[in-house]
Amino acid sequence: IEPTLGFPLAIRPRFQLNAIIRKDPDIAVMSKFPDELVLPFLWAQDGFDEPSPDMASAIHFGLAAPRQLPLLGGVVLLALGGAMLLVSAGCWTYSVRRRIIEEEFPLS
Repeated sequence: IEPTLGFPLAIRPRFQLNAIIRKDPDIAVMSKFPDELVLPFLWAQDGFDEPSPDMASAIHFGLAAPRQLPLLGGVVLLALGGAMLLVSAGCWTYSVRRRIIEEEFPLS
């Protein structure tokens, strides 16, 4: 188990299905059986012994994200704020120039 995320790095679940056969004196073949016979008839297992490369990269990202994403978010927000300042400065400059032009050359 990965200690930070609690994600299992290896898991191998197994199960078995059994058939219970009881002694039946009316059937010749089954009359010699013990009172109750348990016979396994299906055994299955699945899982993995180690993480796949995709799973390993996802775990690596999950461990690195808390350190890297806040920095990335801060850079994006600073860039967005700078862009908004430039747009507002451009709008203000355009407004001032337009006012000066209208004062010099009135339309009416």
